Amino acid sequence: MSDHQANKKLMARLLHDLACAAPGESRSVLAAHCRPDTIFEVFHPFNTLHSVDEAAEVFFEPLRVAFPDQEHRIGVAIAGSFEGRDVVSTLGHVYGTFALPWVGIPATHGLTYLRFGTHAVVSDGKISKMYIMLDVPDVMRQAGYYPFRVMPGSAEQWPLPPIDTDATVGQVDPVAGAKTMQIVTEMQNGLGPGADFAEHVATSVHSPHWHEHMNWFGPAGIGSTRGQRGFNDFHKALFIQGFPDRGGYERVVGGPEDAPGHFIETGDGRYAVTGGWPSLHGTHEGGQWLGLPPTGRQVEMRVADWYRLDDDHKIIDNWVMIDILHILQQMGYDVLDDLTYISDPAKPRWTVQS
Repeated sequence: MSDHQANKKLMARLLHDLACAAPGESRSVLAAHCRPDTIFEVFHPFNTLHSVDEAAEVFFEPLRVAFPDQEHRIGVAIAGSFEGRDVVSTLGHVYGTFALPWVGIPATHGLTYLRFGTHAVVSDGKISKMYIMLDVPDVMRQAGYYPFRVMPGSAEQWPLPPIDTDATVGQVDPVAGAKTMQIVTEMQNGLGPGADFAEHVATSVHSPHWHEHMNWFGPAGIGSTRGQRGFNDFHKALFIQGFPDRGGYERVVGGPEDAPGHFIETGDGRYAVTGGWPSLHGTHEGGQWLGLPPTGRQVEMRVADWYRLDDDHKIIDNWVMIDILHILQQMGYDVLDDLTYISDPAKPRWTVQS
């Protein structure tokens, strides 16, 4: 078994064991697979958690309590190396009965899905850094508390990949993965700065690496689209109108792993993954994105993309996680705050200073 295959199995076992753990056991599960000083970077409102103990207490145990019968289903598993680090990434769902409030969202007492992605750095057989991407606004939508204007794209749950397309935990294909990563990199490099990106939208110029009937699976607030026209109309144009100067961070060769820009770029078979913490920045100058009035504020964007190529080496699927709540926080919005008064009616709206 190669190291990359072993890393896939390590991550799959961790996620399975966390989902099956009894209340109070998250810490011991994490300790079995992670170094004690592992840093966990989690989408807002969790952000940086500095150890296994803190990750168990702040994130994994509350998730276990809220979804007591949860299952973690992995749809994509990718492993490889980037900047000299062994990395592994997964994409899937945590789902189960939403039995108790979570991050202030009232429970539905019914089946609820949480889109869940991971990137991890593996050293000497244990996880030393872990990034967790969540679609919290989609849980709000399923609970009946969707906070934005009607989604321009589809709000339906993301399909996982077709069978027998190389996304499994049990195999690694670095040769095909390198070709996949090359295609994805060429596509991303062709996006250009904000002004050029806007020109692409206006003229419908699109990277030749995309399939005509591409699927772009976006987070709640944006939704999913089909085809190049759907992508332009329901995401690309609205995003550029909202952030006309959007751009990416240049990664410094030999720089720290936690610097802005892509900390992961890895291909495996027909799949590839990229992610940055943050990877994009822009000024919120337009009112089209999420229907929010422009704030004029500069924001950073934590983004992760998983890609699948078809048999003709065209990008057919792109699953995208964006830390929308973190972007909103930088704009001065806290869409979770009001929900705490719904899930806890006894909570006072204000406090009187004595």
